Amino acid sequence: MDWARKDEFIEKMYRRSKSIHSKRYYAFGIDKFKKFCKEKNLKVNKTNIYDSLDSFVAWLDRKKIKPKTIADYMSAVRKFLNYIGMEVDPTTFKAKVIMPKVTKIADEPLTINDVRLLLTKGRPNPKLRGLILTLLSSGMRIGEALSVKVGDLNLESNPAEVSIKAAYAKTRVGRVSYVSDEAKDVLKEVVKDSPKESLVFEYSGDLWQREKVAIRTFREIVDRAGLGQMIEDHRIHRIHFHSFRKFFLTKAVDLLGDHAGHALCGHGFYMDTYYKKSDDERKADYLKLMPYLTVFGEARMDLQRGLAEQILGVVGYSKEEIASMRLSEMTEEEIQQKAREKLLGAMVNNGSRQKVVPTSEVKAYIQDGWEFVGTLPDNSAIIKLPI
Repeated sequence: MDWARKDEFIEKMYRRSKSIHSKRYYAFGIDKFKKFCKEKNLKVNKTNIYDSLDSFVAWLDRKKIKPKTIADYMSAVRKFLNYIGMEVDPTTFKAKVIMPKVTKIADEPLTINDVRLLLTKGRPNPKLRGLILTLLSSGMRIGEALSVKVGDLNLESNPAEVSIKAAYAKTRVGRVSYVSDEAKDVLKEVVKDSPKESLVFEYSGDLWQREKVAIRTFREIVDRAGLGQMIEDHRIHRIHFHSFRKFFLTKAVDLLGDHAGHALCGHGFYMDTYYKKSDDERKADYLKLMPYLTVFGEARMDLQRGLAEQILGVVGYSKEEIASMRLSEMTEEEIQQKAREKLLGAMVNNGSRQKVVPTSEVKAYIQDGWEFVGTLPDNSAIIKLPI
Protein backbone atom coordinates (compact mmCIF):
# COMPACT_ATOMS: atom_id res chain seq x y z
CA MET A 1 0.00 0.00 0.00
CA ASP A 2 1.37 3.38 -1.02
CA TRP A 3 0.32 5.25 2.15
CA ALA A 4 2.66 8.12 1.28
CA ARG A 5 0.22 9.32 -1.38
CA LYS A 6 -2.56 9.95 1.14
CA ASP A 7 -1.93 13.70 1.50
CA GLU A 8 -1.65 14.14 -2.27
CA PHE A 9 -4.97 12.30 -2.74
CA ILE A 10 -6.78 14.31 -0.05
CA GLU A 11 -5.61 17.64 -1.44
CA LYS A 12 -6.93 16.72 -4.88
CA MET A 13 -10.29 15.71 -3.39
CA TYR A 14 -10.41 19.01 -1.51
CA ARG A 15 -9.64 20.93 -4.69
CA ARG A 16 -12.95 19.71 -6.08
CA SER A 17 -15.26 19.89 -3.06
CA LYS A 18 -13.68 22.72 -1.01
CA SER A 19 -15.26 20.95 1.98
CA ILE A 20 -13.16 20.82 5.13
CA HIS A 21 -15.52 18.15 6.49
CA SER A 22 -14.98 15.88 3.48
CA LYS A 23 -11.24 16.43 3.78
CA ARG A 24 -11.30 15.33 7.41
CA TYR A 25 -13.43 12.25 6.69
CA TYR A 26 -11.08 11.17 3.89
CA ALA A 27 -8.16 11.45 6.30
CA PHE A 28 -9.98 9.67 9.14
CA GLY A 29 -11.13 6.81 6.89
CA ILE A 30 -7.69 6.18 5.37
CA ASP A 31 -5.97 6.46 8.76
CA LYS A 32 -8.42 3.94 10.26
CA PHE A 33 -7.72 1.53 7.41
CA LYS A 34 -3.97 1.97 7.87
CA LYS A 35 -4.33 1.29 11.60
CA PHE A 36 -6.41 -1.83 10.86
CA CYS A 37 -3.82 -3.15 8.39
CA LYS A 38 -1.00 -2.55 10.87
CA GLU A 39 -2.89 -4.22 13.72
CA LYS A 40 -3.66 -7.28 11.57
CA ASN A 41 -0.20 -7.27 9.94
CA LEU A 42 -2.06 -7.20 6.63
CA LYS A 43 -0.60 -6.34 3.26
CA VAL A 44 -3.42 -5.46 0.90
CA ASN A 45 -3.07 -6.49 -2.73
CA LYS A 46 -5.33 -7.12 -5.71
CA THR A 47 -5.86 -10.74 -4.66
CA ASN A 48 -7.08 -10.11 -1.10
CA ILE A 49 -8.53 -6.62 -1.50
CA TYR A 50 -12.21 -7.56 -1.02
CA ASP A 51 -11.54 -9.87 1.94
CA SER A 52 -9.44 -7.10 3.47
CA LEU A 53 -12.20 -4.52 3.05
CA ASP A 54 -14.80 -6.89 4.49
CA SER A 55 -12.58 -7.56 7.51
CA PHE A 56 -12.10 -3.79 7.90
CA VAL A 57 -15.88 -3.31 8.06
CA ALA A 58 -16.20 -6.04 10.68
CA TRP A 59 -13.35 -4.44 12.69
CA LEU A 60 -15.11 -1.05 12.69
CA ASP A 61 -18.46 -2.64 13.55
CA ARG A 62 -16.97 -4.41 16.59
CA LYS A 63 -15.73 -1.01 17.78
CA LYS A 64 -19.38 0.15 17.63
CA ILE A 65 -18.71 2.74 14.94
CA LYS A 66 -22.03 4.00 13.54
CA PRO A 67 -23.09 2.46 10.19
CA LYS A 68 -23.18 5.90 8.54
CA THR A 69 -19.61 6.61 9.69
CA ILE A 70 -18.47 3.19 8.45
CA ALA A 71 -20.00 4.01 5.07
CA ASP A 72 -18.16 7.36 5.01
CA TYR A 73 -14.84 5.73 5.92
CA MET A 74 -15.29 3.01 3.33
CA SER A 75 -16.08 5.57 0.63
CA ALA A 76 -12.80 7.33 1.42
CA VAL A 77 -10.80 4.09 1.40
CA ARG A 78 -12.29 2.90 -1.91
CA LYS A 79 -11.52 6.19 -3.62
CA PHE A 80 -7.98 6.14 -2.26
CA LEU A 81 -7.42 2.56 -3.43
CA ASN A 82 -8.65 3.46 -6.90
CA TYR A 83 -6.37 6.52 -6.87
CA ILE A 84 -3.24 4.46 -6.17
CA GLY A 85 -4.10 1.91 -8.85
CA MET A 86 -5.86 -0.81 -6.81
CA GLU A 87 -9.23 -0.63 -8.54
CA VAL A 88 -12.27 -1.67 -6.53
CA ASP A 89 -15.02 -2.97 -8.81
CA PRO A 90 -18.43 -1.75 -7.52
CA THR A 91 -20.30 -4.97 -8.41
CA THR A 92 -17.72 -7.25 -6.82
CA PHE A 93 -17.48 -4.97 -3.79
CA LYS A 94 -21.24 -5.15 -3.27
CA ALA A 95 -21.18 -8.95 -3.51
CA LYS A 96 -18.20 -9.57 -1.23
CA VAL A 97 -18.16 -6.70 1.29
CA ILE A 98 -21.16 -6.72 3.62
CA MET A 99 -21.86 -3.24 4.94
CA PRO A 100 -24.05 -2.66 8.02
CA LYS A 101 -27.40 -1.20 7.11
CA VAL A 102 -27.71 2.55 7.56
CA THR A 103 -31.10 3.20 9.18
CA LYS A 104 -32.85 6.55 9.20
CA ILE A 105 -33.31 7.83 12.73
CA ALA A 106 -36.62 9.52 13.47
CA ASP A 107 -35.76 12.67 15.42
CA GLU A 108 -38.02 13.84 18.20
CA PRO A 109 -39.25 17.30 17.15
CA LEU A 110 -37.83 20.37 18.84
CA THR A 111 -40.35 22.65 20.56
CA ILE A 112 -40.26 26.33 21.41
CA ASN A 113 -40.46 25.35 25.07
CA ASP A 114 -37.24 23.33 24.62
CA VAL A 115 -35.53 26.44 23.27
CA ARG A 116 -36.84 28.54 26.17
CA LEU A 117 -35.29 26.06 28.60
CA LEU A 118 -31.99 26.16 26.70
CA LEU A 119 -31.91 29.96 26.88
CA THR A 120 -32.95 30.19 30.55
CA LYS A 121 -31.88 27.11 32.54
CA GLY A 122 -29.02 26.42 30.09
CA ARG A 123 -27.53 29.87 30.79
CA PRO A 124 -25.63 30.30 27.49
CA ASN A 125 -23.22 33.19 27.09
CA PRO A 126 -24.22 35.92 24.57
CA LYS A 127 -22.28 34.29 21.72
CA LEU A 128 -23.95 30.89 22.09
CA ARG A 129 -27.31 32.53 22.75
CA GLY A 130 -26.90 34.43 19.48
CA LEU A 131 -25.90 31.23 17.66
CA ILE A 132 -28.95 29.34 18.94
CA LEU A 133 -31.35 32.15 17.96
CA THR A 134 -29.65 32.57 14.59
CA LEU A 135 -29.92 28.86 13.73
CA LEU A 136 -33.52 28.69 14.93
CA SER A 137 -34.72 31.74 13.03
CA SER A 138 -32.68 31.46 9.82
CA GLY A 139 -32.55 27.77 8.92
CA MET A 140 -28.77 28.00 8.39
CA ARG A 141 -26.52 24.99 8.64
CA ILE A 142 -24.12 25.13 11.58
CA GLY A 143 -21.09 25.30 9.25
CA GLU A 144 -22.63 28.25 7.42
CA ALA A 145 -23.39 30.12 10.65
CA LEU A 146 -19.87 29.57 11.98
CA SER A 147 -18.44 31.01 8.74
CA VAL A 148 -20.44 34.26 8.78
CA LYS A 149 -18.37 37.41 9.22
CA VAL A 150 -19.44 40.68 10.81
CA GLY A 151 -19.44 42.35 7.39
CA ASP A 152 -22.00 39.80 6.17
CA LEU A 153 -24.62 41.18 8.58
CA ASN A 154 -27.12 43.91 7.86
CA LEU A 155 -28.78 44.45 11.23
CA GLU A 156 -30.49 47.68 10.14
CA SER A 157 -32.67 45.89 7.61
CA ASN A 158 -36.20 44.72 8.44
CA PRO A 159 -35.89 41.82 8.83
CA ALA A 160 -32.17 41.64 9.60
CA GLU A 161 -30.16 40.06 6.76
CA VAL A 162 -27.24 37.64 6.73
CA SER A 163 -25.35 37.22 3.47
CA ILE A 164 -24.16 33.62 3.15
CA LYS A 165 -21.29 33.63 0.70
CA ALA A 166 -21.04 30.87 -1.91
CA ALA A 167 -17.60 29.92 -0.56
CA TYR A 168 -19.06 28.64 2.72
CA ALA A 169 -22.56 27.59 1.65
CA LYS A 170 -22.82 23.79 1.48
CA THR A 171 -24.35 24.01 -2.00
CA ARG A 172 -21.69 26.54 -3.10
CA VAL A 173 -24.53 28.91 -4.01
CA GLY A 174 -24.69 32.21 -2.14
CA ARG A 175 -27.96 33.42 -0.66
CA VAL A 176 -29.46 35.93 1.77
CA SER A 177 -30.92 34.57 4.99
CA TYR A 178 -32.96 36.45 7.57
CA VAL A 179 -32.96 36.33 11.37
CA SER A 180 -35.61 37.23 13.92
CA ASP A 181 -35.66 40.45 15.90
CA GLU A 182 -34.69 38.41 18.98
CA ALA A 183 -31.58 37.13 17.20
CA LYS A 184 -30.82 40.61 15.85
CA ASP A 185 -30.81 42.13 19.34
CA VAL A 186 -28.32 39.54 20.60
CA LEU A 187 -26.14 39.78 17.47
CA LYS A 188 -25.82 43.54 17.95
CA GLU A 189 -24.35 42.86 21.37
CA VAL A 190 -22.06 40.07 20.11
CA VAL A 191 -20.51 42.01 17.21
CA LYS A 192 -20.33 45.43 18.85
CA ASP A 193 -17.04 47.15 17.91
CA SER A 194 -15.85 44.02 16.01
CA PRO A 195 -14.03 44.49 12.66
CA LYS A 196 -15.95 43.46 9.55
CA GLU A 197 -13.53 40.64 8.72
CA SER A 198 -13.88 38.90 12.08
CA LEU A 199 -16.18 35.90 12.51
CA VAL A 200 -19.49 36.58 14.24
CA PHE A 201 -19.24 33.33 16.23
CA GLU A 202 -15.51 33.17 16.90
CA TYR A 203 -14.05 29.83 18.01
CA SER A 204 -10.43 28.74 17.54
CA GLY A 205 -9.17 26.59 14.68
CA ASP A 206 -10.46 25.76 11.22
CA LEU A 207 -14.16 25.19 10.51
CA TRP A 208 -14.02 21.54 11.62
CA GLN A 209 -12.39 22.48 14.95
CA ARG A 210 -14.70 25.47 15.48
CA GLU A 211 -17.71 23.25 14.95
CA LYS A 212 -16.42 20.67 17.45
CA VAL A 213 -15.85 23.38 20.08
CA ALA A 214 -19.30 24.86 19.47
CA ILE A 215 -20.93 21.41 19.74
CA ARG A 216 -19.08 20.64 22.98
CA THR A 217 -20.14 23.99 24.48
CA PHE A 218 -23.70 23.49 23.27
CA ARG A 219 -23.85 20.05 24.92
CA GLU A 220 -23.04 21.70 28.26
CA ILE A 221 -25.95 24.11 27.75
CA VAL A 222 -28.30 21.25 26.85
CA ASP A 223 -27.29 19.24 29.93
CA ARG A 224 -27.75 22.23 32.25
CA ALA A 225 -31.23 22.71 30.80
CA GLY A 226 -32.07 19.07 31.61
CA LEU A 227 -32.51 18.18 27.93
CA GLY A 228 -29.53 15.88 27.39
CA GLN A 229 -31.54 12.74 26.65
CA MET A 230 -30.61 10.39 23.80
CA ILE A 231 -33.04 9.15 21.16
CA GLU A 232 -34.28 5.75 22.29
CA ASP A 233 -32.07 2.82 21.15
CA HIS A 234 -29.58 5.22 19.54
CA ARG A 235 -26.45 7.13 20.54
CA ILE A 236 -27.83 10.35 19.06
CA HIS A 237 -28.85 13.24 21.30
CA ARG A 238 -32.46 14.34 21.07
CA ILE A 239 -31.44 17.99 20.70
CA HIS A 240 -28.52 18.96 18.49
CA PHE A 241 -27.64 21.90 16.23
CA HIS A 242 -29.46 20.40 13.23
CA SER A 243 -32.68 20.34 15.29
CA PHE A 244 -32.99 24.11 14.81
CA ARG A 245 -32.77 23.80 11.01
CA LYS A 246 -35.46 21.10 11.01
CA PHE A 247 -37.69 23.27 13.21
CA PHE A 248 -37.26 26.22 10.85
CA LEU A 249 -38.01 24.14 7.75
CA THR A 250 -41.17 22.67 9.28
CA LYS A 251 -42.55 26.09 10.22
CA ALA A 252 -41.54 27.67 6.88
CA VAL A 253 -43.11 24.90 4.78
CA ASP A 254 -46.30 24.94 6.86
CA LEU A 255 -46.75 28.72 6.50
CA LEU A 256 -45.12 29.60 3.16
CA GLY A 257 -45.26 26.32 1.24
CA ASP A 258 -42.63 23.86 0.04
CA HIS A 259 -40.91 26.13 -2.43
CA ALA A 260 -40.31 29.14 -0.20
CA GLY A 261 -39.55 27.01 2.87
CA HIS A 262 -36.86 24.92 1.19
CA ALA A 263 -35.39 27.95 -0.61
CA LEU A 264 -35.01 29.88 2.65
CA CYS A 265 -33.14 26.84 4.01
CA GLY A 266 -30.73 26.98 1.07
CA HIS A 267 -31.86 23.88 -0.85
CA GLY A 268 -30.51 24.59 -4.33
CA PHE A 269 -33.31 23.06 -6.41
CA TYR A 270 -35.83 25.50 -4.92
CA MET A 271 -33.61 28.59 -4.82
CA ASP A 272 -33.43 28.97 -8.61
CA THR A 273 -37.08 29.95 -8.90
CA TYR A 274 -37.81 31.38 -5.44
CA TYR A 275 -34.96 33.89 -5.65
CA LYS A 276 -36.60 35.39 -8.71
CA LYS A 277 -38.90 37.08 -6.21
CA SER A 278 -37.87 40.62 -5.33
CA ASP A 279 -36.07 41.42 -2.06
CA ASP A 280 -39.20 43.05 -0.72
CA GLU A 281 -41.34 40.02 -1.56
CA ARG A 282 -38.93 37.65 0.19
CA LYS A 283 -38.74 39.95 3.23
CA ALA A 284 -42.53 40.06 3.40
CA ASP A 285 -42.60 36.25 3.36
CA TYR A 286 -40.13 36.10 6.22
CA LEU A 287 -41.96 38.72 8.30
CA LYS A 288 -45.05 36.51 8.16
CA LEU A 289 -42.94 33.59 9.35
CA MET A 290 -40.92 35.40 12.03
CA PRO A 291 -43.54 35.25 14.84
CA TYR A 292 -43.41 31.44 14.65
CA LEU A 293 -39.62 31.51 15.10
CA THR A 294 -39.73 33.81 18.12
CA VAL A 295 -38.94 32.16 21.46
CA PHE A 296 -40.24 34.64 24.02
CA GLY A 297 -42.73 36.42 21.78
CA GLU A 298 -46.07 34.68 22.46
CA ALA A 299 -47.16 37.16 25.12
CA ARG A 300 -45.97 40.04 22.93
CA MET A 301 -47.80 38.56 19.94
CA ASP A 302 -51.00 38.30 21.98
CA LEU A 303 -50.61 41.94 23.05
CA GLN A 304 -49.95 43.11 19.48
CA ARG A 305 -52.92 41.08 18.22
CA GLY A 306 -55.13 42.62 20.93
CA LEU A 307 -54.03 46.15 19.99
CA ALA A 308 -54.63 45.41 16.31
CA GLU A 309 -58.15 44.18 17.09
CA GLN A 310 -58.85 47.38 19.05
CA ILE A 311 -57.57 49.61 16.26
CA LEU A 312 -59.54 47.79 13.57
CA GLY A 313 -62.65 47.85 15.78
CA VAL A 314 -62.30 51.60 16.35
CA VAL A 315 -62.19 52.34 12.62
CA GLY A 316 -65.34 50.31 12.00
CA TYR A 317 -64.48 46.67 11.25
CA SER A 318 -66.92 44.15 12.69
CA LYS A 319 -65.74 41.28 14.94
CA GLU A 320 -66.47 38.84 12.12
CA GLU A 321 -64.35 40.85 9.66
CA ILE A 322 -61.48 41.05 12.13
CA ALA A 323 -61.63 37.31 12.87
CA SER A 324 -61.37 36.53 9.15
CA MET A 325 -58.16 38.59 8.71
CA ARG A 326 -55.73 36.11 10.39
CA LEU A 327 -53.95 38.93 12.20
CA SER A 328 -51.08 36.69 13.36
CA GLU A 329 -49.97 36.38 9.73
CA MET A 330 -50.20 40.11 8.96
CA THR A 331 -47.41 42.64 9.39
CA GLU A 332 -47.95 45.86 11.34
CA GLU A 333 -47.87 47.79 8.06
CA GLU A 334 -50.62 45.57 6.58
CA ILE A 335 -52.79 46.15 9.67
CA GLN A 336 -52.27 49.90 9.41
CA GLN A 337 -53.19 49.78 5.74
CA LYS A 338 -56.43 47.98 6.61
CA ALA A 339 -57.21 50.67 9.17
CA ARG A 340 -56.50 53.46 6.66
CA GLU A 341 -58.70 51.84 4.03
CA LYS A 342 -61.63 51.60 6.44
CA LEU A 343 -61.07 55.08 7.76
CA LEU A 344 -60.87 56.56 4.27
CA GLY A 345 -64.15 54.88 3.39
CA ALA A 346 -65.77 56.23 6.54
CA MET A 347 -64.49 59.72 5.87
CA VAL A 348 -65.88 59.61 2.33
CA ASN A 349 -69.27 58.54 3.70
CA ASN A 350 -69.25 61.09 6.49
CA GLY A 351 -68.06 64.02 4.45
CA SER A 352 -65.84 66.17 6.63
CA ARG A 353 -67.28 64.98 9.95
CA GLN A 354 -64.36 62.59 10.66
CA LYS A 355 -60.63 62.91 10.08
CA VAL A 356 -57.15 61.89 11.17
CA VAL A 357 -54.87 64.40 12.94
CA PRO A 358 -51.54 64.20 14.81
CA THR A 359 -52.05 63.20 18.45
CA SER A 360 -50.39 66.44 19.52
CA GLU A 361 -53.32 68.37 17.98
CA VAL A 362 -56.15 66.35 19.53
CA LYS A 363 -56.52 68.59 22.58
CA ALA A 364 -57.02 71.68 20.45
CA TYR A 365 -59.66 69.94 18.30
CA ILE A 366 -61.55 68.74 21.39
CA GLN A 367 -61.64 72.32 22.64
CA ASP A 368 -63.22 73.27 19.29
CA GLY A 369 -65.99 70.70 19.76
CA TRP A 370 -64.57 67.59 18.06
CA GLU A 371 -64.81 64.17 19.74
CA PHE A 372 -61.90 61.77 20.18
CA VAL A 373 -62.45 58.32 18.56
CA GLY A 374 -59.16 56.46 18.91
CA THR A 375 -55.43 56.37 18.16
CA LEU A 376 -53.55 54.74 15.30
CA PRO A 377 -50.08 53.11 15.51
CA ASP A 378 -48.39 55.94 13.58
CA ASN A 379 -48.92 58.58 16.33
CA SER A 380 -52.08 59.91 14.74
CA ALA A 381 -55.62 60.00 16.09
CA ILE A 382 -59.16 59.75 14.75
CA ILE A 383 -61.55 62.57 15.67
CA LYS A 384 -65.11 63.33 14.60
CA LEU A 385 -67.73 66.03 14.93
CA PRO A 386 -70.67 65.15 17.18
CA ILE A 387 -73.90 64.21 15.41
